[in-house]
Amino acid sequence: MNLKLLPILIFTAISSFTVIGQKDPSFKIVGYYPFNQAMKADTTQVPFNRLTHIMLAFVNPDSSGNLKQNFAALSSFITAAHVRNVKVLYSIGGGTYVGQYHELLKDGKRQELVKNLVLKVTEHDADGIDVDLEEGYAFGANLDPNYGIFIKELAKALKAKGKLCTAALPSQPGNTVSHDVLTQFDFINIMSYDHTGPWTPDRAENHASYSDAMDDLKYYLNTLKVPKDKLVLGVPFYGHGFGPALNDPVIPWMIYKEIVATYPGAEWVDHWHLPNGYIMHYNGIPTIKNKTKLAMKECAGIMIWELTYDAPGRKSLLDAIWQAASANSRYNTY
Repeated sequence: MNLKLLPILIFTAISSFTVIGQKDPSFKIVGYYPFNQAMKADTTQVPFNRLTHIMLAFVNPDSSGNLKQNFAALSSFITAAHVRNVKVLYSIGGGTYVGQYHELLKDGKRQELVKNLVLKVTEHDADGIDVDLEEGYAFGANLDPNYGIFIKELAKALKAKGKLCTAALPSQPGNTVSHDVLTQFDFINIMSYDHTGPWTPDRAENHASYSDAMDDLKYYLNTLKVPKDKLVLGVPFYGHGFGPALNDPVIPWMIYKEIVATYPGAEWVDHWHLPNGYIMHYNGIPTIKNKTKLAMKECAGIMIWELTYDAPGRKSLLDAIWQAASANSRYNTY
């Protein structure tokens, strides 16, 4: 071989390949993380490199509207996130009923609550507020008429400071979440899970199927008319277990890392037959990847409830999301 030609041949070979392996920078990967754990977290163990946003759950006032959490203890967590270009929001509300908000959202108290929330965001360099007010606010039999007013005032106050206002909302929110309320959010995390559970023991099926995800996105896109760039598809890192008989109590919660640690191979399927005759329904790696691909086509990201439920190493669902959101790392010839 003519050695003088070698550099030219190498350059030609390299230039005839294209490297693909970067996640679309506009695609959001949003993870909920326990507020109390964030205060004491070893930040080297938090998967910031797989996330764009972290929602710290949950930050709620007492019945008088006081926020007594130790926000200063979050300083190292928020700094570590920002170094990796990850935004950190405080999430208010939660899956359990938070009745104190009914009083706090009334005129005369609501304004002080908004002021306090925005102050905690700006004082500690957080990036916004995520509203996860569920039963009695965004859905349920007796909805709070002040919910929408609160959202509008909170969003206005946050945006004046250059901060985000987001929400976690159910598959079909109640009438308090009107179109003008939906437009206030920078993005919406659709809780596309818990379609069945202990409250519906006769529906012994997956609580977060792929078809549920498609239906939930269609509802927000076509019925609620929310633009796709404001929607984030929620996925669960946990399962519900149903017994062989209808009168058997439903196992309300089994986190993903416990499932796959107990039952080898469970990460590759969406249900597992337990030794006691129960069937545990959850999302395994293939479905999580498929949902991520769906989200890349139909919305703006994936949301996770919640990050500490993930398994380490090759069984990680977060890694599966990242892999699906990134083009396969490979060389393609032209």
